Amino acid sequence: MNFSSNIRENSINYNIVSMVKMIKLILLPTFFSLTFLAFATLINPAIAGTKASIVAVVNGVAISSIDLQNKVKLLIFTTGKKNNPENVTKYRQEALEMLIDEALKIQAGVSINPSSLENAEITARSFFENIYGSEILSATERLRAAGIQISTALDQIKADIIWADVLTTKFKRQFSQIETLAKSEQKRLMNDLSAPQYKISEIVLMPIPSRPLEQTRKLSEQLKESIDQGADFNAIAAQYSMSASSKNGGNIGWVQAKRLPADIQNVIENGLLSKKNIVSVTSNDFFYIFKLEGLRNLGFNDPVLDRVSITRAVISLPENLSDREIEKQISKFKKETANINSCSKLKRFHETYGSNVASKINNVVIEQLENSFKELVLGLKVREISDVIHTYDNELAVFMICDRRKMDADIPSLEKLKEAEFNKLYSVLSLRYLMRLRRTASIELKM
Repeated sequence: MNFSSNIRENSINYNIVSMVKMIKLILLPTFFSLTFLAFATLINPAIAGTKASIVAVVNGVAISSIDLQNKVKLLIFTTGKKNNPENVTKYRQEALEMLIDEALKIQAGVSINPSSLENAEITARSFFENIYGSEILSATERLRAAGIQISTALDQIKADIIWADVLTTKFKRQFSQIETLAKSEQKRLMNDLSAPQYKISEIVLMPIPSRPLEQTRKLSEQLKESIDQGADFNAIAAQYSMSASSKNGGNIGWVQAKRLPADIQNVIENGLLSKKNIVSVTSNDFFYIFKLEGLRNLGFNDPVLDRVSITRAVISLPENLSDREIEKQISKFKKETANINSCSKLKRFHETYGSNVASKINNVVIEQLENSFKELVLGLKVREISDVIHTYDNELAVFMICDRRKMDADIPSLEKLKEAEFNKLYSVLSLRYLMRLRRTASIELKM
């Protein structure tokens, strides 16, 4: 078993769309039905006057210079680089290789089901928004603001969705074992509820014929540097990662620490200890970049999974107070709340200050709280008043846990575990079969 297989057998829950939905919806009709010139004109009226040429032909299907231009723009945008001639030249070959792979995946899908591209549209749209959208702008708004064709990002997502259907069709025997493996994993999890877990996202790179080992190493270093400088991890995963999780922006979810290979586990542990949320590791010629998003020291039995109801008292401070005056206000607030021993009394005290902030926070999982607040809640006993907190909004606040309940272990459903097994197998077979298609394809480069 190779390393790619090994790491994926170590995961407990890849948060990717349901495998059942994947198998039903991963379909597609050819997007090559338009003639080349009509395609170049209709992509976007804004570029209708752009002179188009053919840069590659894959099994008789053309990739245009406009396709390549937009793919280069997307890669530059994704990695947070400047759109200048130097970077256009730097990303040009890589973008072309990606377009060739997309064409091969789509052609393979169309040969199985001629309507598969059309049927993949809805699924691709949901992934597209999750990967490229932000809290402020939608995915479409972000890409249009950067001058990038929406279809460029969507076509890659569609190709990856379609590719999953190709693999399940070509490797039916291997995928037929998914349910058995999922049941075995569910049983193992139930017997080891307190094993530590990490919540992570991944970018997986491996050498390919057009990008040998040393070039892949350099690419991994460049991508991590871009992410450290603020580039969007999920968008980079969608563009570059060779894992099945790429369709979901690299998101894996919660993984049992001990199920990871030792070198991977050590890097993640060191990252958590040093409070680094992006780490990278090389193992067996595979290159990994991980985004660390959470830790459960006691697995499914960790206190962060408890549900709590909380009452708070909040007062707003006048603006432009000196540090000394703020300290006086904190001392006064602490004395006023020191003897409060019930949530009802704390709520009444809060109301005397006429604050518009709601006093009660009901039935929330501790893990869902903001990190600093989460640590405060974990350190409190029921009906114990907290220290006075001076917030970024220039408010003083105290908190009290009214009720705390330990929940039953949230073991992943069989359907979720089947998704995980599906993605493990996908990762093992994907590159192998894509290389086979490349070897037998007619690929003409016209650049």
